[in-house]
Amino acid sequence: MSELGQRLRNARQSQGISISQAATETRILQRYLEALEDGDYQYLPGDVYARGFIRNYALYLKIPVEELIQLYRYERGRTEPIVIRPAVVPQIIPSTILPQILGVFFVMLTITGLGYLVLRAVEYLDITPAPIVESGADVVATATIAVVAPTTMPEEATATVFVPTAEPTASAPTPTIQASPTPEAPIMLTIQIDSGNNPGSWLHVKVDNKSVYQKILKPGESLRYAAQRDVWIRAGNAYVVTVNINGVEQRLSNTPGDVVSFSWPP
Repeated sequence: MSELGQRLRNARQSQGISISQAATETRILQRYLEALEDGDYQYLPGDVYARGFIRNYALYLKIPVEELIQLYRYERGRTEPIVIRPAVVPQIIPSTILPQILGVFFVMLTITGLGYLVLRAVEYLDITPAPIVESGADVVATATIAVVAPTTMPEEATATVFVPTAEPTASAPTPTIQASPTPEAPIMLTIQIDSGNNPGSWLHVKVDNKSVYQKILKPGESLRYAAQRDVWIRAGNAYVVTVNINGVEQRLSNTPGDVVSFSWPP
C-alpha cells in the first residue's frame, strides 16, 4: 500500500466514514476511491483526473491538499520508471542480392499473369480437344471450338401484395411494428455552474465538432449533452465550472477568473 493511500484511508476511518458514503458525498466513483487508497494508480482514468480526485477527496476529509498532490507525483514517478531500450538496427541486404531477388520476383509475376490470361481465354472460348484419329503411320489431331450461345437471365420474381378487403376479426389480430431502440451515446456530458454569489461563466460548447451552446450560464444552472465522438468546452471564469464525463467529475480550474479549454477524449 502507498503512503498516500494509507493517509487517505486513515483519515476516512478516523472520521467514521465508509467508502460508499465517501463516494456518494464526493460524487467520485467508489472504484476510483478504492484505487487511490490501495495505491493502484493504473486503474484511474488519467493523471489529470487522478489529481482532481485527490484534491476533492482531501478537501472532503479536511487534510492538506498540496502535500498529497506532491506525494502522488512522487509515487507516480517512482512506480513508473523510464525504460530505455536499445534501438533495433535493420539488417542490411547486400546490393548484389537485391537485383537477383527483384529479377526472380518479376519473372514469377510474369508467369502468373500469363497463366491467368490463358485460363481466362479457355473459359471464354470453352475450348474442348477433339479425338485423335489414327490413319496408318500418320497421326492427325484436330481441335474443335464450341461456341456457347448466350443465355438469358431469369426474370426477377415480382412480389404480389395482397390488400385485405374486410376488417380483421378478433381471432386474427393485426401485427404491430415496434421501433428498435437507439444505441446509447458513448459520451454523457454534464456542465454545472456553482450556486451562490458568482457571475456564472461564459461557455462555448461543441458536441461532435458542432457548436451547440455559446453564451453565459448562470449560477446553479447546468447543461447535459450526449456525444458519439468527442466534446469540447471553452469556459471563462472556469473556477465555478464542474464537468462530469460518464460519472467522472472534474473542476476545470482552481483559480478564479481562469479561461480554460477542455476536450474529451483528452
